[in-house]
Amino acid sequence: MVVRDTRQQKAYEYLYNAIVTNKLPPGVAIAEQEISNVLGISRTPVREALKQLEAEGLVRHIPLRGTFVEEITTQDLEEIFALRETLEVLALKTAINDITDEELYEIEILLRSLEYDSSNEKFYDSDRRLHDLIVKHGGNRRLAQILNNLNSQMERLRHIAAMKPHRLQQSKQEHLEIVAALKMRDLEEAERLLRQHLRNVKESTIEVCRKTSEVFR
Repeated sequence: MVVRDTRQQKAYEYLYNAIVTNKLPPGVAIAEQEISNVLGISRTPVREALKQLEAEGLVRHIPLRGTFVEEITTQDLEEIFALRETLEVLALKTAINDITDEELYEIEILLRSLEYDSSNEKFYDSDRRLHDLIVKHGGNRRLAQILNNLNSQMERLRHIAAMKPHRLQQSKQEHLEIVAALKMRDLEEAERLLRQHLRNVKESTIEVCRKTSEVFR
């Protein structure tokens, strides 16, 4: 679903960013009037933005009660990461011979430029670019669409996993190892590293959720 109304877009971006960065944590109620007051718009575009966020799995509307940030359960994480791992590994089998050396070099330079004091967003950007590159060269439009539909939920989990100390630096190293295997066109090693990376992210996410969220189960 594409947001076209600029007021709806404004409301969507405000709420999306607040949810994926955990400023609006799981289970919290979203007050339409409060959001409309903050943004200086009517409740209608806020309501439409919430419908889109619900379609993306970030909020849940409960009749007669209101709209709440979607909670995260162990089952949610298992399902999302199992699907992501299966599809990305499938894409990798084609991508490994299709990604160019130039593209891999650009990703490697970006990763090596990251330092301990680099912003989290720079780490997130390098993460997205590597995984998107694999999917882009996977040669399967339907696979790419399924993963695209999961993007909002994966973005939220990316921010949560990063709350674990040193996780961003660990991800950087894991990504560099994946890039090295891709450069060697070593499918077996690239697949092993990709699976391990995604499982590490899942475990980090579960660990953070258990420590910080009362609604995680």
